[in-house]
Amino acid sequence: MIELVVAVCMIDQPSHCKDVHLNFEEASVTPHQCLMYGQIEMAKWVGEHPNWIIQNWHCGVAGQMAKI
Repeated sequence: MIELVVAVCMIDQPSHCKDVHLNFEEASVTPHQCLMYGQIEMAKWVGEHPNWIIQNWHCGVAGQMAKI
């Protein structure tokens, strides 16, 4: 399973950052699809978390990325 790993920081406290792991509902998402549809998922996440800003993101194998 592929997951989207998004580095986000608080808008009013830019030094307060964390990684957010977003999993796709479809278990058979390819890395290419993650790159294509990742922007949509990030836009949804930012819409639900308006106090955060995205600094960086990448796709990877679920469960293999270090979590903060």
